[in-house]
Amino acid sequence: MDLITGYLQNYEWGSYNALADLRGVNPSGSPEAEIWFGVHPSGPSTVERDSGRITLQEAIDLEEEEMPYLVKILAAQRPLSLQTHPDQIQAASGFDDNRSKPEMICALTPFQALCGFKTTSEAYEVSTRLQLPEDLLSMIKDAVDFSQVIKSILTKDRKRDVEFLTQKCKELIEGGSLSSEAETIIKVAKEYPEDPSLLIVPMMQIHTLKPGEALFLNPGVLHAYLEGVALEVMGSSDNVVRAGFTNKEKDPATLLKILDFEASPKIQTPSPGHYMYQTMTPEFDLERIEGTAIQVPSREGTDVVVSTLLDTVLTSEKEELILKPGSAAWVPKTEGSYHIQTEGIAYRVIG
Repeated sequence: MDLITGYLQNYEWGSYNALADLRGVNPSGSPEAEIWFGVHPSGPSTVERDSGRITLQEAIDLEEEEMPYLVKILAAQRPLSLQTHPDQIQAASGFDDNRSKPEMICALTPFQALCGFKTTSEAYEVSTRLQLPEDLLSMIKDAVDFSQVIKSILTKDRKRDVEFLTQKCKELIEGGSLSSEAETIIKVAKEYPEDPSLLIVPMMQIHTLKPGEALFLNPGVLHAYLEGVALEVMGSSDNVVRAGFTNKEKDPATLLKILDFEASPKIQTPSPGHYMYQTMTPEFDLERIEGTAIQVPSREGTDVVVSTLLDTVLTSEKEELILKPGSAAWVPKTEGSYHIQTEGIAYRVIG
């Protein structure tokens, strides 16, 4: 087993102090958005060996193993882009990575996210209350899915509609009305005041995850992470198709081809002690260890263990490794059976 040196990504939406606080180090003074523990070339991790530092991919190759997933600790101070990801077949036709990108987001602090769509009736009720324009309301009311609504939002001039929506949301909030949709629209509009994708928010599910709660997202699920710190596990792919909330390239045509309007991810709430999340993908599984110890049997895949609260001790017949909060270890299948013990919280990603 090896202590992984993660790859820090300084995206502009990142927190200035959350990742530093988690790891018990001084902030860098720049936004720190994600720590990647994996082999993806956009952020390769490394490990220390007697002969010197090598990439995690090189270490995995030496063991003749694979890592089909990517693990991240994410800290959002500002909203991330409204986006989705292709599945395996779609990824093989025109994307940089040929892997599917399912993902699981597991809150380490209270975590806000847009994820999946409301039912037609729920979307129509909220959209009517927020007084979306009549052409959109008529499409939402009769929608089998929301593809035509989203196409209209993203391809027509909606500047005046967005201005009216944000003003209406301000009035509702100032008038004391409780509306998570209005609050979310105002939050995003502070960063992207003219973004037509704000008109999509009334149709989407809004989640506030408590620490330990998680959402599993199949490819094609529209989502945007808004604020908080979380552990994110995904297929080892960086394929992204964006709808909005970003200054990066947006691709409405491709987005509409790959969106899954049926999927509506449900919050998974862990029980105390040892808990296995439902991931529904062959790329990875995820389990949570809280204030307890488990014995991991011999495996067919490669593991990554991440400590998020207090120290975590990994012990095998060969060695012992102590993980501080915010750190991770790679445990190859050649390590055999091993023991995980923590008085705090750790997560085991299973390949």
